Amino acid sequence: MTEKTPNKHKLSLEILATVAVCFGVCLILYLLLGFVGRSIVDSYCFYHDVYLDEFALRQLDNIVAGIAFIISALCFAGAFLALFAKKLAYIRKIIAGVHALRQGNYDHQVEVEGNNELTALAQAVNYLSESERELKRRESELAAQKEQLIRSLSHDIRTPLTSIMSYTELLCTKESLDEQEGRAYLTLVGKKTAQIKQLTDILLDGGHRSVEYFDHATLLFEQLACEFEEALEQDFSVSVSLSIPDTLKGSFDVGELRRIFDNLISNVQKYADPARSVQLFVSREAQGLVICQSNAVAASPSAAESYQMGIYSIRRIAQNYGGSAEVTKTDAQFEIVIKLSDF
Repeated sequence: MTEKTPNKHKLSLEILATVAVCFGVCLILYLLLGFVGRSIVDSYCFYHDVYLDEFALRQLDNIVAGIAFIISALCFAGAFLALFAKKLAYIRKIIAGVHALRQGNYDHQVEVEGNNELTALAQAVNYLSESERELKRRESELAAQKEQLIRSLSHDIRTPLTSIMSYTELLCTKESLDEQEGRAYLTLVGKKTAQIKQLTDILLDGGHRSVEYFDHATLLFEQLACEFEEALEQDFSVSVSLSIPDTLKGSFDVGELRRIFDNLISNVQKYADPARSVQLFVSREAQGLVICQSNAVAASPSAAESYQMGIYSIRRIAQNYGGSAEVTKTDAQFEIVIKLSDF
């Protein structure tokens, strides 16, 4: 909407000009009616040989002047209302806009007319309506984002929790367990527990990120790829390929990256065909860092709700780095390409 800048006090000047014009016209009409009335009286007396003394003439002049004044006053009121009717109608439009705003109808707009104080008032009403409409839209978006964040983090919390339950069950059912193997399982449980705490803190903090700068980010991704392979190697044939320069550096939230790989691991465990290999490629390309994971889809995969939430979580994290997550899925094959651009 193109706003007009109203001239200060222009409405007052317009009203004064209207009053002046109406007054001038009515003054001329008053003088004309007085002259015509007196002429009519003089003609009547002349043709009918009626003689009026000075007192009677003065009374007659007063009557003619009074009639002329009444007629002129009525004409003044009618002319003023006729000339000011458009502004009165515009005032009613503005009042209707204010009433609509009070009723919560923020789509109502007052047509902007003229270039005076009424114009400024109409613009103010429209601005308030647009501001409230934008505020409601932002509140709706934030509520939707908050709901998605809670659902995403809840899903991500469930992933390490499932691992802890699996390790605990394994420890309980295994008959013989040497000290080194037991420490390894307990270390894994400890890492998953710390991850759950981190995700819970993020959930309570409303999605706060913890970004760190890495001079040797290559080591970070090598560790994440190694954890990906270790988590799946017992049940799948895993092929991991890294093509990252040793000089890779940047700012990353380790928790976010671990959630990406945990979701990839979870999706493989739930939907991949154990008889086929699982591929993971991490490379540095012109558009940024690319993580590509693919696998064959099992013939009878489990329910896909968790899968969809995992993909949403990955996509949302990728957007934090100015990137994206593109999924290609058929009945036989799944592939996700994650791009991280700003780090």
